[in-house]
Amino acid sequence: MPHRSLPPYRAMLVVDLKDFSGVPAAEQGVIGGRIPELLRDTFQRMGHGYLWAEAKFTDHTGDGYAMGFRTKHLPVLVDGFSSTLQQELADVGRRTGAPQRMRVSLSVGPLTDDAGPRIRDGQGAARIETHRLLDSAPVRDLLARSNPQVTLVATIISARVYEDVVAGGYSELREDQFVEAPVKVKSYEGSAYLHVPLPSGDLLANGFTLPEPPQVAEHATEPAEPASVQIRDISGNRGTVIGSNQGPVQTGDGVQVNGSTVHGTVMRDKRSGRK
Repeated sequence: MPHRSLPPYRAMLVVDLKDFSGVPAAEQGVIGGRIPELLRDTFQRMGHGYLWAEAKFTDHTGDGYAMGFRTKHLPVLVDGFSSTLQQELADVGRRTGAPQRMRVSLSVGPLTDDAGPRIRDGQGAARIETHRLLDSAPVRDLLARSNPQVTLVATIISARVYEDVVAGGYSELREDQFVEAPVKVKSYEGSAYLHVPLPSGDLLANGFTLPEPPQVAEHATEPAEPASVQIRDISGNRGTVIGSNQGPVQTGDGVQVNGSTVHGTVMRDKRSGRK
């Protein structure tokens, strides 16, 4: 069997509009159609307008947009895209009076590129990962717990992008500007890193990730042993001793009382009836 050629490594960028499903159907086409223009303006504002023309592949997803780039552009995308998109969305919100919010996902890996008419460009595990990260709870939570008038962009990058670009020293952003978060979406499970260019609300008060609730043991807790109780009332050679709150009563006359049962002979007090 002949060996298959490995597709080229590409940087994969995907954006998604928050709450697009809540937009009236008559307006979805208009709003969705503006996404490419928004991204083009963002690249121009970054000072890297050439990226729009140099994209190796693009794909409109209806409520978002996917783009592939040569991996050498990863540092530029990590450093400037999210913060510039935040500014661009803020300007759009001021003009229209209706601020929009977006999630951004960035990954890297081998993706089909100019593979011919039978294979769609931009296919591969890296693309699946990028979309899974975009749909994950941690990045959605960033927008849910922040001020919708302030925080307009939340970003999640794959562990590979973080290790190669941020930890590798190719980014102007520092490692502590990202927060690691576990991701589990459908069959995908892994770690990713969160970044918010302009955090607000609960993100400032409690951080980007919330602690998981404590797990409750499945089995019921066994009842504790009854407490030991000792009561002594001894006078002379007679008295009463109770060993525990469930145990028998030992009297000084040699009588044991256990519940409603009496063991032994009960002696009548000789002084009974005496004046």
